[in-house]
Amino acid sequence: MITTLRIILLILCCPLFMMAQEEMTLQKAISIGLENNYDIKIADTSIAIAENNDSWAVAGSGITLDLNGSFNNNLINNKNPASFIQGNFYSGSLGAALDANWVVFNGGRIAVSKELLENAVDQQKLTKLTGIQDLLREIYQNYYAVIFQKTQIDVLENILITSQDRLAYEETKKAFGSSNSYTLLQFENAVVADSINILSQKQAVNIAKQQLYRSLNLPEQAAYTFTESLSVYDEEIDAPALKEKLSEENYTLKSLAMIAKLNSLNTKLSKNNKKPTLTLNGSLGITENAFKPFEDNPNTGQPFELLLGNQINLGLNAFLNWRLYDGGARNIDIQNAKLQEEIDQLSILQAKALLNDQLDILISNYNNQRALLKLTGEQVALAQRNIEMTEERFKAGQVTSLDFRTVQNQYLQAASARINAIYSLVQTKIEIDYLVGVFQ
Repeated sequence: MITTLRIILLILCCPLFMMAQEEMTLQKAISIGLENNYDIKIADTSIAIAENNDSWAVAGSGITLDLNGSFNNNLINNKNPASFIQGNFYSGSLGAALDANWVVFNGGRIAVSKELLENAVDQQKLTKLTGIQDLLREIYQNYYAVIFQKTQIDVLENILITSQDRLAYEETKKAFGSSNSYTLLQFENAVVADSINILSQKQAVNIAKQQLYRSLNLPEQAAYTFTESLSVYDEEIDAPALKEKLSEENYTLKSLAMIAKLNSLNTKLSKNNKKPTLTLNGSLGITENAFKPFEDNPNTGQPFELLLGNQINLGLNAFLNWRLYDGGARNIDIQNAKLQEEIDQLSILQAKALLNDQLDILISNYNNQRALLKLTGEQVALAQRNIEMTEERFKAGQVTSLDFRTVQNQYLQAASARINAIYSLVQTKIEIDYLVGVFQ
C-alpha cells in the first residue's frame, strides 16, 4: 500500500516538476543573452554620450556669453610726495560685465569637428553591433554544444537498452539451464559500463549548460530543458554570393572603413588649419566706484564725504588670425594625413584578401564535412544492420557475448562519428556566418 502511494505521488509530482522547467531554445537563448549582456548595456550608454556630444555647441559653433562680477576694497596709506593724492584713504568698486564671443569663421574646422562628432556616434553604434555579433557567435556555439552532448546521451541510452535486453534474455535462458554464469557476467559488465558512460556524459551535458548560462548571464543553477535534437540542413554554399555579402557585412571591414573615414576627416582638418580665423568679441560693463580720504578737508576743516561714481563700458572688437608661415609644419601634417589615407585603403584591401582566404578555407571544410556526414550516415546504417544480424546469430548460438559486445562498440563508434560530423558541420556554418557578418 505504501509503495503504491509513493508511485501515485511520484506520478502527480513529475508533471509539476516538468512545468517548473522552462524550455530553452536557440531564439530564447539569443533573447536572454541580448537582454542580460553588460557590454551591450555599456555600449548603449556610450552611444547616448556620443549623441549628447553631437552638437554644434560642442563642435565650437555659436556665441558664448560670460557674466563676470567684481567687488574690490582697498585701504591705502600713500606717503609718496610725487603722488596727486596722499595720506590715508579708501578706494572700492562694484562692477558687473557681460562678455560675448563668436567665432565667425575658422577655416571650416567647426564643420569638420561636427562631422567627427557624428562619426563618433556611428563608431559607438558599430562597436555595439560588433559586440552583438561576438555574443551571437558565443551563444550559437555554446547552445549547440549542449545539444551535441545531449545527443550523445541518446546514443548511449540506446546501447544500454540493448545491453539490458540481452541481459534479461540471458537471465531467462539461465533459468531454463541453456546459459551459463560466464555469459551472464559479460552482459552484466556491459550494462554497468554503459551506465557509467551515460553518467559521465550527463556530467558533460551539465558542464556545457553551465557554459551557456554564463554566456547568458544566468545563474548556473538555472533549470531549463533542451528538447532540440542535433541536426543540420544540408545546403550548398554559394561562394561568390557569400564573398559579396562579406565585403558588405563583415565587421572587420566595417571597422576599417570607419577608421578610414575618420582619417579622411583628419586630412580635411589639417588642410583647414591653413585658413584664417575671425572672431568677434563684445562686452558691456557697469562699475560703481567709491572713494573716501580719511584726512580732513584743509579748506573747510571737515572730514571728506564718501565720493561715488559709476562707469559704463561698451565694446565691440574683431580679431583676425592667419598664420602665414610655420616652417612647413602644416604641410607635413597634410602630407602625413594623405599617406595615412593610402595606408587605410591598403589595409582594407589586405583585410579583404585575408578574409576571403579564410572564407575559402571554411567553405572547403564545410564541403568536406558534408561528404563526411554522408559517409557516416551510411556507416551508421551498416552498423545498425550488423547489430541486428549479430543479435539474431547470438540468439542462435552462432556468436559469443564478446562478439556481440564488439559489434555494439562498432555501432557506438559509428553513431558517435555521425554526431561529431553533424556538430562539426554546424560549427563550421557558425564560423562562416560570423565571418560574413550575418547569422542565418
